[in-house]
Amino acid sequence: MRVLMGVIKDRHGTYYARKTVPATPRGLRAAVALELDNGKAVQSHLKKSLGTKDVRDANVRAKPVLAEFDRIIAKAKARLAATTGPVVKRTNLNDTEIKRVAEWVYATALKEDEALRFSGRLELRRSYKTESFASNSLGSSRARHNEDQPIVGGHGRWYEQASSYADLC
Repeated sequence: MRVLMGVIKDRHGTYYARKTVPATPRGLRAAVALELDNGKAVQSHLKKSLGTKDVRDANVRAKPVLAEFDRIIAKAKARLAATTGPVVKRTNLNDTEIKRVAEWVYATALKEDEALRFSGRLELRRSYKTESFASNSLGSSRARHNEDQPIVGGHGRWYEQASSYADLC
């Protein structure tokens, strides 16, 4: 005869009912440990001996034990839902937070500007644009015929950054 799902046999032949506590929602395993009040921080499995070595008796005894495990997990989910409040989105910032956000934006802009100036791409791109507009002819020696090609060899990331900033100019 086959055993039910959740019924396992140990090395001595005794049957146990075992159920894994789901990892989601977050904190459920800790809530199950609180529900059992067993002193553990988290409870990843629920396990109870069925007290028999006979498979038929194990299947009969396992049903109420597995139902009890389901009740324990349901109580833990209810406890978790009661203690976890909804996430409230903030609609305003205080002066210190506004100052920190502004400093972060400014520092990021300086870092990107320094990267562009260090690579030299931005100035080169500007000179090509001004010459091509000034000469107004495609025959100019410095005019670019294929915009998909980088101006000179180098790292592709530098070219992408420079082209995005040159479009702003």
